[in-house]
Amino acid sequence: MPELTPKARARLQFALIFMAHALGAMSVLAVLTAGPQLVAALGLSPLQLGGLASIYSAALAAASLPAGLITDRLGTRAALTAAAFIIATGLGISASATGFVQLSAGMVFCGAGYGLINPAAGRAITLWFTPRWRTTLLSLKQTGVPAGAALGSATAVLGPVWGWQAGIFAAAGLTFLAGIAFLLLLPRENRDQPITPSRTGQLGAVLTLPRLGRAALAAGITNGLQFALWAHLADILQRAQTNGAATVALSLGALHLGTFLGRVLWGALTDRFLQGNATQALHLLLGLGLIGAGAMAALPLGGGAPLAVAASFALGFSVCAAVGLHLAMIVSIAPQPLIGGALGYTMLITNLGGVAVPLMLGLAVALGGTVGAALAIAALVGAAMALLHSASR
Repeated sequence: MPELTPKARARLQFALIFMAHALGAMSVLAVLTAGPQLVAALGLSPLQLGGLASIYSAALAAASLPAGLITDRLGTRAALTAAAFIIATGLGISASATGFVQLSAGMVFCGAGYGLINPAAGRAITLWFTPRWRTTLLSLKQTGVPAGAALGSATAVLGPVWGWQAGIFAAAGLTFLAGIAFLLLLPRENRDQPITPSRTGQLGAVLTLPRLGRAALAAGITNGLQFALWAHLADILQRAQTNGAATVALSLGALHLGTFLGRVLWGALTDRFLQGNATQALHLLLGLGLIGAGAMAALPLGGGAPLAVAASFALGFSVCAAVGLHLAMIVSIAPQPLIGGALGYTMLITNLGGVAVPLMLGLAVALGGTVGAALAIAALVGAAMALLHSASR
């Protein structure tokens, strides 16, 4: 790595970690935003177009645990470099596709590559930065996801001029260059501790870590609630008769704004006032989530747009912003040689939560309307709090 001051080196390393998180979201959005042209040029049906996102998500979930184990073996620089090249390959396959099967293969590569980034980036934070600001950085790096999504969506402007392949090829080129940057600019891990074999091997050592399962399940619940709110919030608010489309739009905006601000602020507040105790911060965060659920339950009684917006912001600032704190808790549980595997296992459970919880909330909406949805959210938040309490003992 070039000779830099410690502060400049830290900034460069974090910028590259942020970039890594942006790659995964950029890759899938570069393909999906070309959707209308894919339908016209390749004859894709709406079901097939939606299936590309599902295939990407499934590959991401399937790759998470193996990716964490690989990260612990290869090191973070090698893992991030490999992830970028795998995603670039997937984008290249997608841009060269002549039908749904090839596009699906490209999405598998992109999802698998992003599965490798999640544990590698989290492990990098724990190795390269002081514990004093670890929770802040673990939370802040997650804002690379919306940044990457915006960049991937922006590639759509190339389509009308150069064809649908242009934006995807551009994303592939950017990802390949990022891989080169990771290889040349990230440090070697010559201070890593060796992995101590267990009777059941590396995987067994990860799966038998005390408290890991309960902490990961709590993360799965909050991540699932984020996806569930994305899917059902508009319907929940309309059932509460909160003055129509304008209120729904404002509330959705408040949800996303709260998510962004929460991901930035919760980590900093934890490091500044709670000495990095992510478990304690998660209890406070989930307490706010219960308040948001209570406000949502009160919507049918009145309050209109102000209450709907406030409830949405509270839920965004709490449960939707919890991911960085969960990661900080996981790295406090796992010993350094097993951090990648522990993060990979957590991301597997987290992604499964994104599958299960939206279905559960959808059932609650169908059976109980707005109040039923609010009670379901409160019950899930309460379950996450109980799991965290048990995992902190």
